[in-house]
Amino acid sequence: MLKLQEFLQEKVRYDQLNLDELIELANHHTDQETKEYRMLELALNQILTQYLNKAKNYISK
Repeated sequence: MLKLQEFLQEKVRYDQLNLDELIELANHHTDQETKEYRMLELALNQILTQYLNKAKNYISK
């Protein structure tokens, strides 16, 4: 969770995060009412956006 906080604070880039670890965190934090779940949701949405933008830029070349 520390890495996610650092990512959300823009201290760590999206490509520095381990996707397998994020999946493991998501499997452990399934209660939508918790702050961990909401932080994961926000971070994963931002990471997905970054990867989609990267793919779009690659395709546009």
